[in-house]
Amino acid sequence: MRNFIEQRQVIFQKMARIDQMEYGSLQAEYRPGTDPEHPLGPYYKYQVWQDGKNRSERVADPRAEQLHKALEGRQHFEQLARECIELTVQHTRQHQTDTDAKRNSRSRSARKPLPKSRPSSP
Repeated sequence: MRNFIEQRQVIFQKMARIDQMEYGSLQAEYRPGTDPEHPLGPYYKYQVWQDGKNRSERVADPRAEQLHKALEGRQHFEQLARECIELTVQHTRQHQTDTDAKRNSRSRSARKPLPKSRPSSP
């Protein structure tokens, strides 16, 4: 039990340190230049699902760097959340298994017999 609590606390602390998050994706795009060996770019396209629509915008380098960090922050947070869920599910299942084992550990002969049912009178 203690190990479970400590492991979850570590995950929560890591989550708390993530201070930037953003939805969506960021793609670097290149365009053909005059020299085929050296394309122009990168140009960055940020896409996000917002208000039921896919919103797409071109962003400059400084904003692309900020978005990249925020997108990584969200992805890291989601990974930590999955780890926390998996840890909690394992703990829950282990606790249920322990409880079931305790409940079924008494032998049949040690249990009180069930009272016999009486016929109901009309």
